[in-house]
Amino acid sequence: MDLASIQVSSVGVKFNLGFEQKGGRNPLRLLLMRGKKRDFWALKEISFETNRGEILGIIGGNGAGKSTLLKIIAGIYPATEGKIQIQGSIAPLIELGAAFNPELTGAENIFLTGSIFRIPRKEIKQSFDKIIEFSGLRSFIHSPVKNYSSGMFIRLAFSIVIFFQPDIVLIDEVFSVGDRAFQQKSFDKILSFRKRGATILLVSHDTNLISQICDRTLVLSRGEMSFLGSTDEAVDHYHQLIKSGEGLEADKGLGEQDAAVHDRRRWGNKQVEIQSVRFVDETGSPRSDFKSGDYFEAQLVYVSHLRDETPVFGIAINTIYKLLIYGPNTLESGLQKDLPHEGTVRFIIPYLPLFEGDYLFSASAYDPTLSRAYDHHDMMYHFKVSSPGQRDFGCVQINSRWEISGE
Repeated sequence: MDLASIQVSSVGVKFNLGFEQKGGRNPLRLLLMRGKKRDFWALKEISFETNRGEILGIIGGNGAGKSTLLKIIAGIYPATEGKIQIQGSIAPLIELGAAFNPELTGAENIFLTGSIFRIPRKEIKQSFDKIIEFSGLRSFIHSPVKNYSSGMFIRLAFSIVIFFQPDIVLIDEVFSVGDRAFQQKSFDKILSFRKRGATILLVSHDTNLISQICDRTLVLSRGEMSFLGSTDEAVDHYHQLIKSGEGLEADKGLGEQDAAVHDRRRWGNKQVEIQSVRFVDETGSPRSDFKSGDYFEAQLVYVSHLRDETPVFGIAINTIYKLLIYGPNTLESGLQKDLPHEGTVRFIIPYLPLFEGDYLFSASAYDPTLSRAYDHHDMMYHFKVSSPGQRDFGCVQINSRWEISGE
């Protein structure tokens, strides 16, 4: 019976953080707190095994410990507690190009990186032309990498690592490298590793990618294992974490000085309260899953305790990476008028232009100067978009067209 390719047993990682300075820069307090640290467990009690030829997905919110886990397995960080056993060679597609010398050419960096990975020079020479061809950088391979664009830099680094025939591949969000053709080549190359029995650990926020190729998936939340099992169940579990807010941050009570539970995603003086937010289709039926091109409506139910002031309502749509896509409000839209003290604000997109993915939704009520928050719900809501057929680059479809004219 083959040994597991990776065995992770009760692994934990602890970092020492400085104390947050609150209440101004009091000289006496600064003196008393100087040099004092607090412990932060980035990972705690992580245990799992992988088999040869298995692709294990790893998902979770920003700061949940995904990248830290890969770095522990790769040997970049030491584990504070627990044990990791590895069977075979590792290719960490994590901090690509970290070993590059910017003064050396691309060709010289191929040999430098190979030597760091302890690849015999003969094997590097055998793969040299394949690496260059795969990267698409033949015209620039004898130029110093300090003159490369960031995209060229990452493409070369990715191409070098994947041609060294590793037994274990650690992947951290690298399928966004290059254009669509390069992404597809990279994807196919990674899958070819599995066919020859290599183990792949894949960290990604793209749950569609995870669902397509992973045999099992591990969900991390606040540095701890939240779920490990079938990918479909893991993705459903992750979506529930997003909806509840747990999948968004790994704050884990860093401000534990405050005994009361405080939802950091909501703030304001509550002179206007947003009581609920829900998404509906054109029939008014609640939905959280939409398709590109669908009718999309967000309904904000509110109560106002103001007398003579009209609040400004706003929304924001972010990617799962917290990248802002769109953030309109009723003031900029010219819709400021007297409102009833209780009611529903409807935000409508007749034709949803978003591509496939998971999205975070914020809702807010502010004063007319936009300087005082009445009630701000920051990325507290989640919806999903599926995109049938071929999609373009990015996350939003822009109404555009191509034209070609001759002489």
